[in-house]
Amino acid sequence: MVCHGDACVPNTLLLDDGTVAAHVDLGSLGVADRWADLAVAAWSAEEDYGPGHDAHVYAGYGIEPDAERIAYYRLLWDLA
Repeated sequence: MVCHGDACVPNTLLLDDGTVAAHVDLGSLGVADRWADLAVAAWSAEEDYGPGHDAHVYAGYGIEPDAERIAYYRLLWDLA
């Protein structure tokens, strides 16, 4: 899957109605496990918008959180 590589809230530009307008900062774009982006995007949503907003990221993709993958990719993020 193509992944952003830095899928945090400031790198996703939204329209007033909440739909995605664009992604910026594509320097780390590449092929990866989608959880590499989802784990960071959900973390960022909760950090920027408050507790519980991480669930909106997973719901938007129609998936349930995978605690093991989330922990793994957030650890990698923190180490980078």
